[in-house]
Amino acid sequence: MLENLKIKLIKIAKDAERYNLCTERLGTFSIKEESSGYVVITPAKIKIQDLKLEHICVVDLNGNKIEASDGIEPNSDMLMHLETYKSKKDIRAFMHVHSVYATTFSVVNKVIPPITYDSAKYGGYIYVANYGKAKSVGVADELIENLNISNACLLECNGVVVVSNDIDDVLSKARCVERVAEIYYRVLELNRFKEPKRFTRDELASHIQNQ
Repeated sequence: MLENLKIKLIKIAKDAERYNLCTERLGTFSIKEESSGYVVITPAKIKIQDLKLEHICVVDLNGNKIEASDGIEPNSDMLMHLETYKSKKDIRAFMHVHSVYATTFSVVNKVIPPITYDSAKYGGYIYVANYGKAKSVGVADELIENLNISNACLLECNGVVVVSNDIDDVLSKARCVERVAEIYYRVLELNRFKEPKRFTRDELASHIQNQ
């Protein structure tokens, strides 16, 4: 069931690996089907490069398995994905990746501010949420609160979550997050850790309107 979404999900995961946003098993991905509310989600313990249709699981928003091959379980981030879909009903795609520069800022628990117009693509600031709490039912509030501000959120010591209401746009957002994170890192190095200018929400909004 939901074969088209499974194909899309595998492509997103493999493209994320190709763009160095994640490696092997270090990435979790899902897509929510609008009419049923079912979620197609990547499995545990299978490398991204080895993903096939039969590995993709289908679950409902309560985590009940609707379809899964024998011996295949959804990834360990499933509850974090589902809690986000429940709270943000417009979201269609969710990815948790460990891109190098974004993860660097997650390890030092440092917010990534909007320092280039690229930041407008995902909403501006990227805040940090506690990863352990985000994985638990009912206590993903910090992650969800941050995702109300921006379509990206760092997880403390554990990479970055990127969401989108457009399935075809989530990978682009994730690449944009990593590009801004890299620029910010390099600017801090060049400026001897002096913070660069930050764009206001109005400036970002104006930029989007003029595109």
